[in-house]
Amino acid sequence: MNLGVFHKKAGSFKLKDLIKDVEVVDEVIGDDNILVSNITTLKKATNKDITFFHNSKYINDLKETKAAFCILREDHKSYAPKSMGLIITKNPQLVFAKIIDKFYPEPKIQPCISQSAFIASSAKIGKNCCICHGAVIGEGAIIGDEVYIGYNSVIGDGVIVEDNSSIQSGCTIAFTKIGKNCKVYTGVKIGQDGFGFVPGGPKVRQVGAIEIGDNVEIGANSCIDRGTLENTVIKDNCKIDNLVQIGHNVIIGENTIIAAQTGISGSTKIGDNVLIGGQAGIAGHLNIENKVMIAGKSGVINDLEEGEIVGGYPAIKINNWHRQNIFLKNQIIKRKI
Repeated sequence: MNLGVFHKKAGSFKLKDLIKDVEVVDEVIGDDNILVSNITTLKKATNKDITFFHNSKYINDLKETKAAFCILREDHKSYAPKSMGLIITKNPQLVFAKIIDKFYPEPKIQPCISQSAFIASSAKIGKNCCICHGAVIGEGAIIGDEVYIGYNSVIGDGVIVEDNSSIQSGCTIAFTKIGKNCKVYTGVKIGQDGFGFVPGGPKVRQVGAIEIGDNVEIGANSCIDRGTLENTVIKDNCKIDNLVQIGHNVIIGENTIIAAQTGISGSTKIGDNVLIGGQAGIAGHLNIENKVMIAGKSGVINDLEEGEIVGGYPAIKINNWHRQNIFLKNQIIKRKI
């Protein structure tokens, strides 16, 4: 399959030009004047390509790769073919991310406003925006400069989307302020009613909103509910995977990463630099402090202190969870259950 149909490559580069702005490169072993044509996997790489290695599961692929250069850590270089050049770094994934951006830069927005888009008369549209077919921009909405609004997306009344952000196709955004350089992927719903009811009675009206900081990414088909009285808040640099549900009045701190199919119930506060594995469930009205790590499929029902690492259901300290699993396994073997 010709991936060039989807991803346009910028060209070939001398190695030294690829890495000159990458501060985390510690050492280059080999000829940095060599011309390299692409960055690809260990298995597919040829003697004109760069590859990278960061996971010991692929150690055999590293030993057999035909790549011209490989990005890896110092402690892995002994596994690399002797004839291959090496880019030594403590953070291979970061170097990989920097280099792939040079080979495949993100396409620039082509300014355009489709004739089939509806833009309310009181909406304000910034410079060099692209608003695609079928998009709707509501009354009083403010769209910053160089913003992309995809096909059939709805930007509700009063919504603010700041500069250089993109809203992909089929999104619905209401009661929300989105910061700069954000990416909202296909099918995301932001600002809908929170799940608030009086048992046996009426639905509780949701009169809050949503604040999303700068450099936030929200994966396809995720949903973020607006607050009941105060706002739901997603702070700067958060990365939210596909199919994540974030309830009303949740606050998520800076640099937090949330994997797919996680659900966070209303009014829970999550700190900075938290990592949440896929399919985790977090109960409402909890306080999850900074730098917590939550394993996939965990069920969190209690507050978590700074730096805790937890797993299981209900979630407990990760070492205790491992011991519990080993004990149960041994009991099954012992009793021949």
